[in-house]
Amino acid sequence: MAMMEVQGGPSLGQTCVLIVIFTVLLQSLCVAVTYVYFTNELKQMQDKYSKSGIACFLKEDDSSWDPNDEDSMNSPCWQVKWQLRQLVRKTPRMKRLWAAK
Repeated sequence: MAMMEVQGGPSLGQTCVLIVIFTVLLQSLCVAVTYVYFTNELKQMQDKYSKSGIACFLKEDDSSWDPNDEDSMNSPCWQVKWQLRQLVRKTPRMKRLWAAK
């Protein structure tokens, strides 16, 4: 029995290579779109929180602070101010420790 060759059509190897190339290009496109989307979202979040942080330090955020209020305890402004206050309190002790060495 003689094998009949199909003329004019791509071989199986060529078809597999084309499918792999198409798949890689499609995945690259999806990664690029995802990267652009999340980069934009991150920039928006950064802008939002940096502006709220600046407003916090410039006293544009005049909300009152109540230690018994859950919302004011979770406020990013008050958390940053508390952390900064803790850092400032620790600084003189650290200077004395470094001077002693």
